[in-house]
Amino acid sequence: MKKVLCLIGLLLTSLVAGCSEEIPSAQEQFEQYLTDWEKMRFAEMYEQLTEESKQQITEEQFIERYQNIYGGIVARDLKITAAFRQGEAETASEEDVVRIQYLVKMNTFVGPLTFTDRAMVKKEKRDGREGWYVDWKPTMILPGLEGDDKVRVETLEPTRGSILDRNGRPLATYQQAIKVGVKPQDYQQNSPEEQEAIARLAGVTTEQIKKAINEPWVKPEHFVEIATLPKDDQRLHLLQERKGVILRTEQVRSYPYGEAAAHLIGYIGPINAEELEILRPKGYQPSDVVGKRGLEQIMEEELRGSPGGRIHIIDSLGRFKKVLREQLPVNGKTITLTIDAELQQNIFEQVKHDAGTAAAIDPRTGDVLALVSSPSYDPNAFIRGVSPEQWKEWQEDPNRPLLNRFSQAYAPGSTFKAITAAIGLNAKEITPDQKRKITGLTWRKDRSWGNYYVTRVTDPHQPVTLKTALIYSDNIYFAQSALDIGSETFVQEARRFGLGEKLPFVYPLETSQNANDGINSEIQLADSGYGQGEVTMTPLHLALAYSAFANEGSIVKPRLLADEENSSRYWKQDVIPSDVAERVKNYLIEVMEHPRGTGRAAKPPGIRLAGKTGTAELKQRKGEAGQENGWYVVFNTDSPRLLVAMMIEDVRGRGGSHYLDKKIKQIFTQSLQ
Repeated sequence: MKKVLCLIGLLLTSLVAGCSEEIPSAQEQFEQYLTDWEKMRFAEMYEQLTEESKQQITEEQFIERYQNIYGGIVARDLKITAAFRQGEAETASEEDVVRIQYLVKMNTFVGPLTFTDRAMVKKEKRDGREGWYVDWKPTMILPGLEGDDKVRVETLEPTRGSILDRNGRPLATYQQAIKVGVKPQDYQQNSPEEQEAIARLAGVTTEQIKKAINEPWVKPEHFVEIATLPKDDQRLHLLQERKGVILRTEQVRSYPYGEAAAHLIGYIGPINAEELEILRPKGYQPSDVVGKRGLEQIMEEELRGSPGGRIHIIDSLGRFKKVLREQLPVNGKTITLTIDAELQQNIFEQVKHDAGTAAAIDPRTGDVLALVSSPSYDPNAFIRGVSPEQWKEWQEDPNRPLLNRFSQAYAPGSTFKAITAAIGLNAKEITPDQKRKITGLTWRKDRSWGNYYVTRVTDPHQPVTLKTALIYSDNIYFAQSALDIGSETFVQEARRFGLGEKLPFVYPLETSQNANDGINSEIQLADSGYGQGEVTMTPLHLALAYSAFANEGSIVKPRLLADEENSSRYWKQDVIPSDVAERVKNYLIEVMEHPRGTGRAAKPPGIRLAGKTGTAELKQRKGEAGQENGWYVVFNTDSPRLLVAMMIEDVRGRGGSHYLDKKIKQIFTQSLQ
């Protein structure tokens, strides 16, 4: 009996303790609701609603509505605070309904959005226990939202900035074009033969059209774009007569210099999944376009500008009700380059039938006047839509038209001899009057070199000086000079010309180098003296190095953006003494003017040039012939304003570097006369 009484006593004690447990106050409960709201825990929020609220909206609808709206406006960083009126907290426990004012702050894709409202928190009994619950309404999502209202989001796209040359000529701009599209419900009524005719006129395939109209978003009455054509294209009048074809005039990206500037300017295209993942935090959407290559990609942020947008509410009939937040777009920046578009076109015309590259600068200022790569592609094709056949052709072309050659580093061959000459003169290991007794066309230092010989093209049958070595382009002379200089000094002085150092340039280029991992043998040092071995340079870097001979020993700093402020005109000041620079320049003039100078055939009448030719041989194995690349580096000496470094691949059997003679002559004739 005592045991039973004891158990009853314990039970009563437990019940009393349960009855005395305090329920959260209205304020505490609402603050918990706000915490869940801030963290977007929508399921937990739903559990805190009144029974009446739950009768109006299911949990699934509640969660989906919040997710769709907040996802659409890119809501983030929610901060929600409540404020009780004075004395309200004390009386709340005595009332069944408490009204609480709250403030909502959030960031959206168009900036901050803030609103205030009042919520009702009601006391309800559930499972025999009283508690406070939120009386929910749609305005708690966004202000002004009622019943079946919907939130609409519009992105206001900025106009992409243009890219202009130094004289204001457009390199990337917008122009009117015709978007060719089909209305599926009408197009599909055409016979297979008629569908094939439409595809052929638009420059696409019937498979491409079929894929486009079968996208999940497409409805029978939609306009489905299939191609973009110039507004004066002769095919347009034939297309507009076809059933289901619709033509729309729009502004599209245009590249007036096409192939000539393709690798420099690049092109834009639809954003892909990988790009979107990186750029989504910056406001990019799946429907956006981005720069894919060249300056369009490098200067994407400046060119794109800042998109704007609008968040507004419409009613169930689609009628406008209220704008919640609007931000106007900021158009992209117009970028002016130092490039001379006509010179760019001129140089491209000279190399377009070959695999090659060229860089042109103003040797006084460092302004980059042209950067050319050949073969090339038409960037406008990416705006119109590249066909699978065209893409396959580019991919399978052995000359690789999609490869940007001016960004690559190559063995400079004999054009490097001018740098070796400057290094040797500066190090006092070469003297102008020193004569080297060299006989024959081959030479090796001693038997330790085994079967390896340095070869030269011409034997003048007399002792060789620095001047004649440059005029005749004597490999043996410069191999011997490099050995006299020594690897430590050679590498150290080559660094003064910037080898091994990244160019201070907005366009990313490969870094030129003197060696892969140091000069490790006499043979490598000897080969380096005439631009072989492991020496590699980009065309632009080689052009900059030669600017030292036009600027009393200082190398100009390259500039591509016209508004780029250079704290100094020079990248490398006093690389060599002015007298050394002057002497090498005079010898380079002889290369172009001497009756036996290797550059004499490139000299235009009435224009004094200084320059150096070069042929770099790329061998897979010793003892066998390799591909030959022909080089020229040339600048005019009277008020210097044009310096060109050009390389053409595979000139073996085509005259070596002399294959470039007419090209260089034409460029300087057209540009300076």
